[in-house]
Amino acid sequence: MVFVASFHTSISSLHVNTMAAHSIKSTHGSLESTTDEKISGTINVAEVSDLEAQPVISTIMSPNGEKIVVDNNPGIAGVDEALAVAEQYEDIEVSPEEDAKLRRKLDFLLLPIFGFLYMVQFMDKTCISFAAIMGIQTDFNMTGQMYPWTSSGFYLGYLCASPFASYTLQKLPPVRTSSGCIVIWGTIQCLCAACKTYPTFMVCRVLLGALEAFVSPIFVIIMNQYFRKSEHFGRMAYFYGFNGLGTLFMSGVSGGLYTHKDSYSIKAYNILFLIIGLMTILVGFVILAVVPNNPSQAKFLSEREIAVVVSRIRGNQQGFGTKKFKKEQVIECISDIRTWIYFLIAMCNAIPNGGVSSFSSIIIKSFGYDTVTALWMKAPSGAFELVFLCALPWVMMFMKSRMLVADLYLAVVLMGLCFLAFGTNKMALVGIWIFGMSPVAIATVSSCIASNTAGHTKKLTANALSLMAWSCGNMIGPQTFRAEDAPHYNPAKGTFVGCFAGAFLLIMLLALLNWRENKKRDDFKKKMGDEYVVVKNQEFADLTDKQNPEFRYAF
Repeated sequence: MVFVASFHTSISSLHVNTMAAHSIKSTHGSLESTTDEKISGTINVAEVSDLEAQPVISTIMSPNGEKIVVDNNPGIAGVDEALAVAEQYEDIEVSPEEDAKLRRKLDFLLLPIFGFLYMVQFMDKTCISFAAIMGIQTDFNMTGQMYPWTSSGFYLGYLCASPFASYTLQKLPPVRTSSGCIVIWGTIQCLCAACKTYPTFMVCRVLLGALEAFVSPIFVIIMNQYFRKSEHFGRMAYFYGFNGLGTLFMSGVSGGLYTHKDSYSIKAYNILFLIIGLMTILVGFVILAVVPNNPSQAKFLSEREIAVVVSRIRGNQQGFGTKKFKKEQVIECISDIRTWIYFLIAMCNAIPNGGVSSFSSIIIKSFGYDTVTALWMKAPSGAFELVFLCALPWVMMFMKSRMLVADLYLAVVLMGLCFLAFGTNKMALVGIWIFGMSPVAIATVSSCIASNTAGHTKKLTANALSLMAWSCGNMIGPQTFRAEDAPHYNPAKGTFVGCFAGAFLLIMLLALLNWRENKKRDDFKKKMGDEYVVVKNQEFADLTDKQNPEFRYAF
């Protein structure tokens, strides 16, 4: 619904800075489009009250030449939740020492919690690879493509739930909603141990995937609420590094369980399901108790620290988020080429990930190892992932470009996949270990969505699309392992090499696009001269990256 207002002369206290234009206010409240046509109308009492509450309405010019009216009133729907804090502490001065101290505090509190969430999230969906050689295939009489569908079914649930999850997490308290889903998800993981037939097990796997769709977006939200753009990539890689810790844990525990399998009243893999499920429930309750929906509600931060958090994220040209769903941001997201580059990178990473995650234990066992040794031989892959991804923030200190670092890591992963596809058994084993570094590609996508996609609805939409690509790729990956290609599965391995070569090139393309757009915006600012307008607290008006001329893409 659009209402039209002509500014009555009696409202003399209202400052209106427009470029010879009257404004048409749209439903989202924080943005208005302008027109040069003269529009007449009247203002009722409610409208006058709303207008008088607005500290300033100003028109800016977007980089593509569109006039955008920024309405920065904390009381209206559609502006960012960080604006109220920004208005209250607008003159705060933060020393580098104070900023560094707060960053260390945030790292100490948030990174371990969400790192362990990534760990249990990874274990929940990939424990099927360990269960495969612990006897679940035989017990459930899996033949043909039945085993690959235990992995693909998980991502089918993920794919179907992703759009609904992103919308729900914008309308409802995001952290509380996600933590509730984590607890339910852990409960279903425990119920996997009670499944006696293949169909019931598949139902649990699909439900696990659907629930994970409500959890993955929270990492992007948290990154944006607390950390600067320059900090996103390293911390996202740190989260994915905990996947390696999960691999180490499952390798050791499953090997030990299988060694003593005759001592238990239930199957060894069912005990593994129970352990992972209970760990997931615990993590869900910890997040529910400790992590707030946004920094202004954080019990672990003082009022001063909350103000410093807002000061830290100003440079992101984004804030905490808004609960108002904006259709125009969905349309912009779908028409943005970066969205589809993220989609393709996620897909290229996911196809090999889905295949290797599901079949690595089977491939290792095909090299001639017994079951226990094959379980333990997965551990070095986890070590590669843990060490190299957690070391990425230090690598970033020497190589300032996240895209350059990502492609460096991907070049190593590509080498490992070539070992797997074309090498001897020993080289193939090393290739599986090196593949542990592969999440750097999806970490790049997640960090770019956090840093380079502004507008809360647009960000969640872009994240949903990338997760849908991730789901599709992980569904496709296990299906490339066809029964007739056993035991070497050469067509699947060749497919994985091609996928990562594609991801390598797409990241280079993304870096080039971001560099060119930043240069274009710098030139636009110089050309505008004195006509270039920057509105107070413009960064918290929920402008998209396309609308905000101050926005610069991290690359």
